[in-house]
Amino acid sequence: MKHPYGRCNNCGERLYEHIEGGYQCPNCRTRYPPDELENGSR
Repeated sequence: MKHPYGRCNNCGERLYEHIEGGYQCPNCRTRYPPDELENGSR
């Protein structure tokens, strides 16, 4: 994981790019697809 991007909707931790695509929260392990965050919603 690299490059912080946005915040997790569940716990507020920074999201990091996941090697398999999309983003993941390192705190609660919630995964987000890339299209969910590209609109700058968080």
